Amino acid sequence: MNNTKSFSRMQLWGVELNLISLLFSSISPVLNKFSLTSLSPVVGGIFTSVFAAFFVLVTILITHRRISWHSFANPWLWLLGGTNAVGIILQYVALSLLSPITVTLIARMYLVYVFLLSYIFLREKIEGMDYLAIVLCIIGSFLISGGRLQLSDNGWGLLCAFVYPLMYAANNITAKHLVTDAYPNNVLFYNHTTSAILLLVFALATRTSFSNISGQAVAFNFGGAFFNGFISLLLFYTSLKFISAGKANIVRAIGPVIVIIYSAFFFPVQVTPSLIAGAVLVLAASVIVTFTKTIHR
Repeated sequence: MNNTKSFSRMQLWGVELNLISLLFSSISPVLNKFSLTSLSPVVGGIFTSVFAAFFVLVTILITHRRISWHSFANPWLWLLGGTNAVGIILQYVALSLLSPITVTLIARMYLVYVFLLSYIFLREKIEGMDYLAIVLCIIGSFLISGGRLQLSDNGWGLLCAFVYPLMYAANNITAKHLVTDAYPNNVLFYNHTTSAILLLVFALATRTSFSNISGQAVAFNFGGAFFNGFISLLLFYTSLKFISAGKANIVRAIGPVIVIIYSAFFFPVQVTPSLIAGAVLVLAASVIVTFTKTIHR
């Protein structure tokens, strides 16, 4: 009985960390949209990774933890950074061509990706109520979209919006594997450092221009890196120690609701019955995840 209560508390803590993480990460699409006024997707990705790595490094130094530089020989770390780097570039491209609301709605495909990858690589299995949560998330996301996806939307932007969540799903599955043996902030530092290196190599290879970069765009990028690349991901990686990757990402399905709320301050958002119904469904999915126990095999 005590073990059950302890597990329930741990799972609840994992869900709470995820929800707080989501509040911070949902600020990022809006800030990154503004940063693209003078930053290319690759340059924006480099700045994001460098800023986030710096924030994490400061945290590691303050907490007197050590960084094993020999760990960079681990191919898993380069897979971690590589998936993050590709995801960042594709997300920036999508945001440069579409609205942050549209991008965030399409990104709900991430939930499908993460469960598929979790099953294949982590052998995480879910129970009946979690399947219900997935269905509620998908239906809710379509209702929230309320016809916002239109034929006039840029095709390349739509493609990037569908592919970048796959990269982030692979990144988080890799992180789940790594945090079992390492501190979450160390894993996050490796993630951003390897990502920055790979993005810089790509920028040099493609002769990406670093000219005409405005201070305002860098400031928005700095904010996005702080809220999403640092605080949000650190909380998310920590939550993976308490709940499965699948459950963690069902909770994050309420992301479109929060992004729409944030975006409403800068972009016109019409509150419709379908939006409200969709919000209720994804919130219900999060409640299911919070109060159903994960099956460990």
